[in-house]
Amino acid sequence: MALDLTKTDGSEDGVLTNKYDLLCPRGCRSVILKSGVGKWIERSGVEMNTPGHPLNPALAPLPVPPETTQWWLVTPSPMAFENIGFSRPVASAGDSSALPKLLTFLICADCDVGPLGWSEEGGKEFWLACSRVKYAVAQ
Repeated sequence: MALDLTKTDGSEDGVLTNKYDLLCPRGCRSVILKSGVGKWIERSGVEMNTPGHPLNPALAPLPVPPETTQWWLVTPSPMAFENIGFSRPVASAGDSSALPKLLTFLICADCDVGPLGWSEEGGKEFWLACSRVKYAVAQ
């Protein structure tokens, strides 16, 4: 999957970025992220099926943490997005620390479909699940 959807950013590190614009998976035609903005990373995720935020049945299921999956990492602020919305903060599921982290889920700003990804409240890293967005593949 990574080779089909990524391009190198031209740096010496050879960071892989999104080759295509990322679109809303529902088909509302909303561009969520422009080409070249997100970095492709494989890592464990977070549980996005929490009470009060049911998973949209049209979205691909993610593996249960700590299994890894593919993500588009967007930094340093939400201003890097074209069109993104955020849920209300929720406590992260399964956090064993004394102070649970608060997460916000990423949703389409036009039609509210989600969760498409997550971010720690007040954080500077925004994680979009590769399997939960569409790609504007040139035809």
